[in-house]
Parts: sequence; structure tokens; C-alpha cells
Amino acid sequence: MKRFSVLVVDDEAPARAKVKRLLADDARFVLAGEAVDGTDALARVEALRPDLLVLDVQMPGLTGFEVLESLGPEDCPAVIFSTAYDAFALRAFDAHAVDYLLKPYDAARFGRALDKAHAVLIGGDSEAGRLQALLQDLSRATPARPLERLVVKVGEAWVPLRLDTVWRLSSEDKYVRLYTAQGEHLVRQSLRALEERLDPERFVRVHRGDIVNLEAVAKLEPWTHGDGILVLKDGTTVVLSRTWREAFLERWGMAG
Repeated sequence: MKRFSVLVVDDEAPARAKVKRLLADDARFVLAGEAVDGTDALARVEALRPDLLVLDVQMPGLTGFEVLESLGPEDCPAVIFSTAYDAFALRAFDAHAVDYLLKPYDAARFGRALDKAHAVLIGGDSEAGRLQALLQDLSRATPARPLERLVVKVGEAWVPLRLDTVWRLSSEDKYVRLYTAQGEHLVRQSLRALEERLDPERFVRVHRGDIVNLEAVAKLEPWTHGDGILVLKDGTTVVLSRTWREAFLERWGMAG
């Protein structure tokens, strides 16, 4: 019988110990490892490639949802969430999660969650669509607040990147390239999805494939057919499409 590997992610040692103890009683699963916070989880998912995460939602530094966003739903294992979330958010879990454990839970409830996860893993179903829908529902369930940071890969490590240090975001297939004074980073998200969460007072779309930080714009130069060229403070240039020209000018302070 195939045994599926499990990574346990929780910032509280007693909670990790409880999950490991309960996992040991189920021959269908084997412990791959444990992570003490969200950043640790990103590194261990990449190194261990577990089949299943038992993932705490409320963790300091990086939440369980931010872990999923950083991994990208298509590269994420199946997930059983461990949470103390309110009823509105739990409806999103009911609709889209493999299962969730509402703390405190007992061995019987944990066993039922493993049963559901095992059925999904045996069936070979992709969780990408389910996880993406969950993140979208949860974003609607919580008060809107601009995204302040993203977690990006630097060498072999995952590090937080403040969005106010990003000058430009450019679409590259299924990725977005982030330009900063310290270098460039790729994140596995769509430009449209990121745009919905950026601070509208700071970021504005200027082209089908580009968003710029207004503070990074040094000047605007005319081009052809109503398009323009934005010269950023680092000397690089971005096309300002006529489609987004009016909105950009208004936000930049040139309206009227």
C-alpha cells in the first residue's frame, strides 16, 4: 500500500506533537517532517515534496494562506487546514478545502480529515482549482486591505519583500516579474490577481502587461498613436498604452 507523506506546519510545539501522534496511528500516511512557521514551511515543501500539508492558518510572520499564495495553488500539496476561524470563513472551507480541523479537535475528527485527504490523493485529483477558489472566497470574506508584502525566492531561501520597494510589475506567462533596487524576482501569480490586491494609491496599470509604482516614475515622454514612454527613476522605460493613459495621468496628478 502506498503511504502518503505529510508535512505538519504549526508554530506551537504541542500542536505539532499532537498531529504527529495521531498520524503515527494511521498506516496510510508517513511523517515527512514538520515546520515551525510559514517561511520554514515554504522551504520544507520545496525540499521534501510532501503529498499532504496539515497547515495551521494563524501563524506569526506568514499565515497559512500566505504560504499557499507563495507556493502557488498548482505547486501546492493537498491541504488539511487547522484553524480557529469564524463561521463566515468556515463556509469557504466547507466549499473548497479537502478538510479543516477546527481547534480543539479530537482523534476521531482528525481521522475523518485523513479519510477525506486519502480519498483525494488516491483519486489523483488536482487541488489547484479548489485552493485558488478558497483563497478568492477568503479574500472576499475579510476586510479589504492592500497587499503589503510578498514572499519571494532568493537563492535557496524564502524572504519577505515589501511591496512599497517594488518599482514595476510585469506579466510573464503564469508569473509576474517584480523589479526592485535590489534586483528582480518572479512570483507565480497572475498580474490581474495581484493588481486586485495592490494599493491603488501607489500602483497603477500602464499597459496590458505592466503595473508601475507611481513614486518610481521620473517623467513621461510622448511616443506614437497616443502611447507614451514612462521613464522610471532607475533609467528604465515602460510603455504607457493609450488604453490606460487617462487613468494614469489622473492618478499621477495631470488630470484636467
